[in-house]
Amino acid sequence: MNFFLKKITNDKFIKNNFILFMGSMIVSFLNYLYHPVLGRMMSVKAFGEVQAIISIFLFLGIFGGVFKNIVVNLVANIEDKTEREKLILMLGKFAYYFFIAISFLIIIFSGQLQEKLKFASFWPFIVLSALLFLGNFFNIRQAILQGLNKFSEISMANIIMSAGRLIFAVIFVYIGWSSFGAIMGLLIAQAIAFLYVLLKTKDHLAINGSKKIKINSKIKKELIYGILILAGTLCVTFLYTFDVVIVKYYFPANEAGLYSGIATIARIIFFITGSISAVLLPAIKIDDKKKKNIKTLLKALFLVISVGGIVLLTFFLFYDTVVNHLIGDKYLSFAGFLPKLSILLFFVSIINILFFYLFALRNKLLFFPAVIAPLTVIILSFFNHQSINNIINNFILGSVLTLIFLLFLVYSEIAKSKKRYEEIDINNNPNI
Repeated sequence: MNFFLKKITNDKFIKNNFILFMGSMIVSFLNYLYHPVLGRMMSVKAFGEVQAIISIFLFLGIFGGVFKNIVVNLVANIEDKTEREKLILMLGKFAYYFFIAISFLIIIFSGQLQEKLKFASFWPFIVLSALLFLGNFFNIRQAILQGLNKFSEISMANIIMSAGRLIFAVIFVYIGWSSFGAIMGLLIAQAIAFLYVLLKTKDHLAINGSKKIKINSKIKKELIYGILILAGTLCVTFLYTFDVVIVKYYFPANEAGLYSGIATIARIIFFITGSISAVLLPAIKIDDKKKKNIKTLLKALFLVISVGGIVLLTFFLFYDTVVNHLIGDKYLSFAGFLPKLSILLFFVSIINILFFYLFALRNKLLFFPAVIAPLTVIILSFFNHQSINNIINNFILGSVLTLIFLLFLVYSEIAKSKKRYEEIDINNNPNI
């Protein structure tokens, strides 16, 4: 028993997961405190607006996640510091122009977004544009820490951001700023967290280095890889967030607000296991000569199924109690959706791990399930949206199809790896 415990504590992957998991627990607590606290302070309609903005932020934020994951992959696989820094600075400059354009478009169409999504004001969308722009710089710096396996610093940055958004949101909502105040709290917290990661990465990336760097053909390969990451992260983010947007589009504002509260609770399964994929990405090496990748993937899946399964079982058996304690009794009429939403988020958590494994190996075929799944859900929802239950079923079906496709791709990667190991063994032992 002592030998087993010693082996676990000495395992770098498990140790990094423990560090980030503990940090994530604090972050998750603060994040989900944000929702029930605001849910009790705000009207159901205003709370629904906040949830819709957060869903859109998470969805559009995947573009920042693309650049972030490219940087993590570069830091984990390129040992030459000069070459690595040059590529990161080029990516950062490209991302800067990209998010300037995205933020500008949101500002231009803020009035139309307000009208279509039934918001009381267009100001939350203005804050959203600033949040996306600043979030990009935060992601690049945090990715460097992730690639260097500095998970204590990553945890601290996330804690600063989660605590800050709760504190500032409560203050702003209390003084009467409603959904605008809740989103403004996010922006201020993001700014403080960015300053922290900036200080922690100043020795690894020059603060004004991008001014001296020109974007050239060297970045083309990474941008193509970025398209692959974009497709995958779009798929995952769509599967765990966009049900709120679709429900808000097809159903009355009050029903959408009640549903968003239940969906927020179900997402605990995804976020409580999200740290595992963050540790997995830099742990998987493209040039794996020691059969570590497969073992690391199995460890990651075991952790996701174990941790996510416990939460799933709790939500499935005690959904009324969970809803009442986490977000209040006014959401109990929709508590019956929690078990099925929990199954959806459990599937998406496993899908997320498989995507990150394939991201690290730069498997180009994952583009197909990444595109097919959202299209399937959108088509099904267009024809079958008579009830909220139908919307959830559409998302579950899309998730199951994605999971099957990804398992096939992972099996193919494992088969290729085994063949490569056999060739290495033959070359090293010609008498075999």
